[in-house]
Amino acid sequence: MIRTFSPWPTIIVASAIGVSLVTYANMHTPIRPLIALWFLCVCPGMSLVRLLGFEDISVQLTLAVALSLALDALVASVMLYAGVWSPAGSLAILIAISVGGIALGRVSAGRRRDPAPPAVSSY
Repeated sequence: MIRTFSPWPTIIVASAIGVSLVTYANMHTPIRPLIALWFLCVCPGMSLVRLLGFEDISVQLTLAVALSLALDALVASVMLYAGVWSPAGSLAILIAISVGGIALGRVSAGRRRDPAPPAVSSY
């Protein structure tokens, strides 16, 4: 098995750190909406789409945006129905999903091995 380097885990973790800094530290900066928009539209989905093994980056990005928006809506809906709506809380859940997807990818990559060669039969 040939392992290729993917920058996505680093990008997702850096984005999670960035969005948590500008949100929870109450940093009022002009790029705060851009950081939040980038994180909410790409990172939760990309952390999970990577597990599917698609090679084409355009397929990965398309699915990542769609899955990210679906996860955003799902988390918000569940919190609203549960009566515990909190923008900061929903962001924390989405950060946990993103980092959890990266961790799951690391664990599953460690378990993947090349299949054993077929046994040679003497028949």
